[in-house]
Amino acid sequence: LSQFEDNSFDIITNVVSVDYLVRPKEIFEECHRVLRPGGVALMSFSNRCFPSKAVAMWLQADDIGRLTLVGSYFHYSADWADIDALDIKKPQVDTPKRPSVAEIMGNPTKAFAWASAAGAVAKMNSGDPMFVVKGTK
Repeated sequence: LSQFEDNSFDIITNVVSVDYLVRPKEIFEECHRVLRPGGVALMSFSNRCFPSKAVAMWLQADDIGRLTLVGSYFHYSADWADIDALDIKKPQVDTPKRPSVAEIMGNPTKAFAWASAAGAVAKMNSGDPMFVVKGTK
């Protein structure tokens, strides 16, 4: 980031790559330098990575440990005004009520409608967790 002047950006993002930084302190120092006062740096990640590329500390940590690790990158790199850790995965959706046997026998399409809706909900509720650590200058 040395090609950029101090206080040049309002926002900086790093999407699912913070786990591969081998010199995170230098990167976070530079992020702080190029952000304008009040600017925001967002570091997002999930629990997936390429183990052959991720740093050892990342591989040894769980989700809370990774949030703590990224938070420490902010903390030890510069005087950030605020550091927040966020879980940004959508909340779980309730599965629709299953129709009774009597309801299904009276109207078999209720079973198909329920199965379709329950399948859609199951798909919505699956997926990886997603986290963001946000630093404000």
